[in-house]
Amino acid sequence: MAEFAFTSYVQVGEHRYRERFGLDFEDFAIGQVFKHRPGLTISQQDNVEESMDTLNQAMIHFDAHYAAKTEFQRPLVVSTLTLQRLIGLTWKTFAKKVRILEWADISMTRPVFGGDTLYAETEIKDTQEVPGNPTCGKLTVITKGINQDGTLVCSMAYDILVYKRDSVPFDKANY
Repeated sequence: MAEFAFTSYVQVGEHRYRERFGLDFEDFAIGQVFKHRPGLTISQQDNVEESMDTLNQAMIHFDAHYAAKTEFQRPLVVSTLTLQRLIGLTWKTFAKKVRILEWADISMTRPVFGGDTLYAETEIKDTQEVPGNPTCGKLTVITKGINQDGTLVCSMAYDILVYKRDSVPFDKANY
């Protein structure tokens, strides 16, 4: 194969390339901030389905009549749905993530409602080598969820394991 480099593609054959997302561990540095786009609008139907799927019986999430009598006056989005969507929004930046190692903090700072659009933003707080593991490094990050009005609705601090350059298993696959 001819030597040809695209940063977002892996050559899998002559004149054939496969898309590649995410940064290698070596690309991350303390203080970097990534604004993950696009955002995602959460519907009330998404919220009801998450409530039912997780057997969350708190009426504040799916009973509009009940919710109207609360301080929020409308159904709240289930926190687990907010967390799932925010982690999902980070996928392109962290596509070479092996796994989440540890959650240090999760703060739900403002309510989220059906119809809100969430955006995610992640700051790299620390990078560390992993003793005995030459293929991965550890990142400590804070991902913030920000709604369409620019209001912080969630903050998550966690550690993730990320593949190092030339160690990503699917980069070697010819499919």
